[in-house]
This record gives sequence, structure tokens and C-alpha cells, in this order.
Amino acid sequence: MTGPTTKRICPEVLWAQRRDKILLTINVRECPKDYSLNVQPKKITFCGKNSKTNTDYVLDMELFGEINNTDYKKLESDRSLQLSLNRKEEGEYWPRLLESKTRVHFLKTDFDRWKDEDETDDEDETANWESMMGNMNIGGADFGSEEEEDDSDDDEIPELEDDKPAKKIEELE
Repeated sequence: MTGPTTKRICPEVLWAQRRDKILLTINVRECPKDYSLNVQPKKITFCGKNSKTNTDYVLDMELFGEINNTDYKKLESDRSLQLSLNRKEEGEYWPRLLESKTRVHFLKTDFDRWKDEDETDDEDETANWESMMGNMNIGGADFGSEEEEDDSDDDEIPELEDDKPAKKIEELE
């Protein structure tokens, strides 16, 4: 008698990038913490097992460029393993994640975390913009001071006066 068959599948991988790092999410459902992850400068391998469904997750990726395999961050959850891999050389975006140009079924772009090359960090840009606007002094006027001049626009609006009594619709006929 043979035991239950074990399925071997390649987990779904979502990826995004910045000028200095590669962001990966390996989706492995209910995979315990006793997985094997090997990060090398040009290669990432992952092996894990979901004992409930008797599924082995196996991932082997040859990367397009080199990463720093000693300095990376990972975040584990019951559903996924997230990696933030620092690139060896900051610069141009990689045209693809894998060294091979062939399309693989398990690899998808993570559009929630993706930023284009020409985009800057929105938080930094917003902070710079706000500080620039706060320091701006046009024509010597201080717009943010407490001692503002009285403005005629700030006066109360007078009540409307009725010149003529309103005619009823019946009187018009």
C-alpha cells in the first residue's frame, strides 16, 4: 500500500522593484516556518511543505542581476513570505526579474508595490513641497501670520430686502 501522493508546485511569486532593491512576495498558503530559503547573489531557492494539503512548494529562480545575499529583509506570515532584497548596484531598473527571457506561469508583477523609474518617493516629494511652500514669501507678504489685515470679504453679508411684494400666480392670469 502506498501513502498519499505529494503534489509539487511552484508557488505564485509577485515582484516589484526600486532603483536599489527588489521586492518579492512568495505566496505559500499554510506553510509552516520550517521552510528552506537560500538567497545567493544571482539565485533564490525556496522549499516548503503544506502538510494539510500534502503539497510541496518548490521555487528556483535565476535572477537577471545580482543582489546582496547577506543584507536582506524578510517578513513571514501564514499566507506568504515577503522579501526585500538589496541590489548590488543601484541604478537602472531591470527589464525583467529572471535571467531567462521565457515567460513563466508563477511570476507576476506586484502592481500594488510597483513604482516606475521616473517616480520619486511620494512621501519625500510631499514633505519637500510642503516645506517649500511654507518657506515661500512672495512680494514680502507673510501669508501665514496671525496679524492679518481686515478684509472687506470678511464682513457679514447683509440681509436681502424685498422691494416688491411677491405676486401670486393667480394674480398674473
